[in-house]
Amino acid sequence: MARRQQYLVICSIMFSIFLYSLYISGILLTIEPVERSFSGGSFCYKFISRDYVASIGLGKRIRTDVYDGISAAAVTTNDEDKKEKRRLIEDRVYSIFFDNPEVIGGSFTRFLSGFLVAPDSSEKTKYCDPLFARNSRIEKEALLHKNELNADKAASDLFQQTVYEHVNLPNVNSLAITFPFTGGFLSGLVLSYKIIPQMRILAEERGESGNVAVVISQCSEREGTCTHYVPLSQGKDFLVGNPTMEEHLESIGDANNEIWEALKKIYPFTKKAPEIEEGEKSGEEL
Repeated sequence: MARRQQYLVICSIMFSIFLYSLYISGILLTIEPVERSFSGGSFCYKFISRDYVASIGLGKRIRTDVYDGISAAAVTTNDEDKKEKRRLIEDRVYSIFFDNPEVIGGSFTRFLSGFLVAPDSSEKTKYCDPLFARNSRIEKEALLHKNELNADKAASDLFQQTVYEHVNLPNVNSLAITFPFTGGFLSGLVLSYKIIPQMRILAEERGESGNVAVVISQCSEREGTCTHYVPLSQGKDFLVGNPTMEEHLESIGDANNEIWEALKKIYPFTKKAPEIEEGEKSGEEL
């Protein structure tokens, strides 16, 4: 009897911790955006196709690469200086999410993670050039694994085999929200299945006609918050030449359906979002 009571107490504590984790992840909060300009700038990034939860860990790797690059150029032993550099770097790491995870399976959702600096400044040389210097080594690593399917690779391996690229992002009027961020799995789920789908809907409702919906995120573990933007115009510029979600969905075809069918076998409650109708694909009214 005593053992059973002990077991119930432990279960109750664990369940309470789980509920608290859900609460602080922001799952119960309402999406209430405000209009705010996304500054744009020079963006040094990696293009990844993987579940959006992986963007949290890969963002940390970006920060490490940037910090290692500037530390190699200017070695310092001052702890406060090191902390300030890490804070600066964290504030400038962004991810740009192309797809709606309710429509496209996790292995096929696409995003950019990278470092944003002011346009037309010396910051690109300081922060981005050390990243580009890594590309020759990255290309050699990718060549060793060229016969492996990206879908079969761990997210960390995929990151290590993806080169850094560069694009100039526009300054655009956006909708923005600030949301709690715990830096863990639950924050990734809230991002994927609450924030991104709802922000995309807002972009379609309030954005310019024909605008492509993308979601831009900057997260701070220090502050425990993320700021999420959805541009109301020029969304296509953030795709950096990649297909729109509708074009991407058409190109992967049955492979995307296989992902959802596999999930249903593991989690019977999983339900795929309705298919995109032809009128929606073309941006026309139904």
